[in-house]
Amino acid sequence: MLDDQAKLAGADPSGMLETALGFARQIRDGWRLGGAARLPALPRRPEHLVVCGMGGSAIGGDLLAGYLAPAFPIPITVVRGYEAPAFVGPRSLVIAVSYSGATEETLAAVAQAERAGASLCAITSGGPLEETARRSGVVVPGGLAPRAALGYLLMPALAALEHWGLAEPQGREVDEAAGVLEEVAAEAGPRIAAARNPAKRLAEQLQGKIPAVYASSPWLGAAARRWKCQFNENSKTLAAWDAFPELNHNETVGWGAPPALAGLVAVVVLLDGAEPARTLRRVQLTSDLAFHPAAGVHQVRARGAGRLARLLSLVLMGDLVSIYLAYLRGVDPTPVEVIDAIKQRLRA
Repeated sequence: MLDDQAKLAGADPSGMLETALGFARQIRDGWRLGGAARLPALPRRPEHLVVCGMGGSAIGGDLLAGYLAPAFPIPITVVRGYEAPAFVGPRSLVIAVSYSGATEETLAAVAQAERAGASLCAITSGGPLEETARRSGVVVPGGLAPRAALGYLLMPALAALEHWGLAEPQGREVDEAAGVLEEVAAEAGPRIAAARNPAKRLAEQLQGKIPAVYASSPWLGAAARRWKCQFNENSKTLAAWDAFPELNHNETVGWGAPPALAGLVAVVVLLDGAEPARTLRRVQLTSDLAFHPAAGVHQVRARGAGRLARLLSLVLMGDLVSIYLAYLRGVDPTPVEVIDAIKQRLRA
């Protein structure tokens, strides 16, 4: 089915796959928009960064935290909810990310942060948050599902942090990442046969299973979480995520579940490609000793030399696998009807 172009077109009327394949272009556009933004000077050097967002608008904060961790001078907290942390105040930098600009949880947390005197930056395509974005932030193109606008939500934030001197110059990392994403898209696009297409093959192997996506190290945890969320929203299926070494202290034991239950789950291990030998041994031992009841254990390796390229190459592969899995399940990857229904009833 995945090699039948007519069926693929009919399975995806909103073009989620086409949008995913354009991730490199979105990364470049988002970086350009962020670099062109007129950002006010910060009144003082912040002591911490808080990223407020929900769902597909929040994952960029997780990706930033993992990517920047080795050299970022202040802690990063991602807030998914209505309340800003109590420590937020005049020495806080708060980046509000809401693609719609109308996410009620984010608006509530940002209002608290503003009252507390925090410096604000907003990234949105419109809504009530647009006014803040025009003062300090970036207004990005609209018309996409929030999860499909990751490049527009992630890259302006990275550009802003570079502008304020909190992140080192990122131009080379961004250029490499975009080039790697183009390579991944070319190798895993719809016209590449399943026999030679890593995203199609993995989707076929996951069909009828519950994916458990495990990152080989904490900094890749955001990529594993992104895979899990994309399986939820695009493939309309349950999924789980975790990261080594933490999962060796809890979830590993959960694989002692009844074989009939564990056999419904397929493991996907995300590998950086630069893991220390001890980490690779940990992954192999866990696969041998704990994951043997699983429906399968699959490894996906990052591409590229720089951290940004490696991180985003895993993100794109997960997006593509989740969309191909949606096709195999006979569901349109774009609508999220139950999310929309809950929001509508909350407004009633």
